[in-house]
Amino acid sequence: MSNTQKRILYISPDGMLEPLGDSQVLKYLEKLSANFSIILVSYEKSFDLSNLRKLEEIKSRCKASNIEWKYKKYRQEIFIASQAFNILNFIFFPLFVMMRHKISLIHIRSYMPGLCIPLLSIIFRFKFIFDMRGFWADEKHDRLGWKKESAKYIFFKKLEKYLLKRADAIVTLTHGSKKYINQHFKKPLWQIFVIRTCVDFKEFKLPNKPLEKNGLVIGYLGTIDTAYDFDKFLLLIKDLRKYNDSIEIHFLTKASRSQIEPYLIKNGLADLKYSNQYLGRDELSEAIVKFDILAFCLKSNFSILASMPTKIGESLACGIPILCNPFNEDIVQIIEHGRVGEIYDFIEPFSQERYEKLLIKIKSNTISDLCNEFSRKEFSLESGALSYKEIYQSI
Repeated sequence: MSNTQKRILYISPDGMLEPLGDSQVLKYLEKLSANFSIILVSYEKSFDLSNLRKLEEIKSRCKASNIEWKYKKYRQEIFIASQAFNILNFIFFPLFVMMRHKISLIHIRSYMPGLCIPLLSIIFRFKFIFDMRGFWADEKHDRLGWKKESAKYIFFKKLEKYLLKRADAIVTLTHGSKKYINQHFKKPLWQIFVIRTCVDFKEFKLPNKPLEKNGLVIGYLGTIDTAYDFDKFLLLIKDLRKYNDSIEIHFLTKASRSQIEPYLIKNGLADLKYSNQYLGRDELSEAIVKFDILAFCLKSNFSILASMPTKIGESLACGIPILCNPFNEDIVQIIEHGRVGEIYDFIEPFSQERYEKLLIKIKSNTISDLCNEFSRKEFSLESGALSYKEIYQSI
């Protein structure tokens, strides 16, 4: 069977109408569709489906790339019936697709689509890629308080073990998690692939000309809770204001001012100069390039071993360096060896000497190009698509 005849079923719990599904699934598949016949199954939220303009845009893009897109509504009501409906769709909708099409390879993104794999494996023969994106059940424990003795945690850990064993190839975001899977699940290294979150350099790019920046602008992108220690970030800002009282913070987050301000008051930053806005994905690059540096602190826990937030590659693509904690060995390798920012433990006070060194680094004439070049090397959409192509061809 030639590669052009190989039919792929890609199942994503993230909707294509969401920024994440669009950027981290569809853009890959558009490139892969030149070599493979692709059926894409996704689960779309009701709110997103109400955006008819976006819906038609995604349909048109799929049609242009000859991707057969099939979607189901993902219900977000808190009722048990809604969740049961979602689970049934994860199990039986792919079965319906498999009955109608001859599928060579199933590629699932994260754990929920894995609910269908045991049943499909009984009925059909196919190769299987488990695109983990992290230790999902442990993320729920670390960020949302799932108890390890709860039925749902135990169930998904057992599903994880089954999927890792069943998979012909595993894709993960970090080398640290690759090593862990090899050691703890006895999966051969040659079956485990590291593919970072991707960046579309048509979307995230350097400004056409250097921007005039006054003072020091620190950017914060994303949520202020769950995976992130927002208090530690603000304590860093409090330290930096000892050396520069003109620091300005740009928050790009869904969090409102009424959610942010109690944190500011608690950390003695009630008078902090800041802006706060939530932007569409097509507006992010223009906002990020106004930063001098992007800063954040991830909470330390087991699941962070496998994390690599999308904003890292996107910020670097815009020429903006990163300041963050050493949340896993991969980020230390990226920041220190790539010379694209600063690793800080958020424990020791940020000294004036360290601040002055940081200022020299982020205000240098070469930092923007260095960050952008590193992002192209490590987070490229093209190189990611090529890696997926090689996996598809090899199994």
